[in-house]
Amino acid sequence: MTKGSFIPMSPKERPQQRVYEVVDLPPTPAGLETKLDWAEPFPDDRPKTTPRKVQFLCAVEWAWSPMHNRIDNYYLHQRGKRWLLWNNWLDDNDVPWRWHWDVLAYADKVDADPEVIAIHMLRQTWEQEAKHATIDHYHWINDTGLLSVDQVQAIARTVWG
Repeated sequence: MTKGSFIPMSPKERPQQRVYEVVDLPPTPAGLETKLDWAEPFPDDRPKTTPRKVQFLCAVEWAWSPMHNRIDNYYLHQRGKRWLLWNNWLDDNDVPWRWHWDVLAYADKVDADPEVIAIHMLRQTWEQEAKHATIDHYHWINDTGLLSVDQVQAIARTVWG
């Protein structure tokens, strides 16, 4: 079952984030090399439509000001010989507002648990964004799915310290 993206409208709708277990990330699976679509465009057989059978990972939000924010809803998708990391995001700059699906990153399929694949694809994506787009630590976690709050926080600690 696929969980749809949503935007919490009150702090009560977000998962509790103040007290969480400090966990370490599992080792990176052998051969997992995440490539960002903006840096190394998807090589062939690019998805042309909204993905099916995706697994919701988590949603995080950056809120720099009332007019400047970013809300990312991350999904993992196994497609043929690759893993794909998708972002489902709301474009609120045009009327009517619309949800968009973008392939953020991809990696050749390796034999590992999807949760571990998701952790490291998201980590590698955030590392590249922090380096090249100077994106800072998100401000809060909006929702969890395959990844828990403590796992998302562990990924953030490795990226932003």
